[in-house]
Amino acid sequence: MYKYCLHCDWHASTSDGYTEREVSKEAIEHFVETGHTVDSLRLPPPVVVEN
Repeated sequence: MYKYCLHCDWHASTSDGYTEREVSKEAIEHFVETGHTVDSLRLPPPVVVEN
């Protein structure tokens, strides 16, 4: 999971060693402190299985 701010350079990611829960908590704290909008991406992208 990768969460990032749409207004500044803030970001947090599970690839940095955080759990999904910690990434979400950090994103909420960033929003509360700054009022900035935070968006997210899933890492890695889902695997598509074709028959």
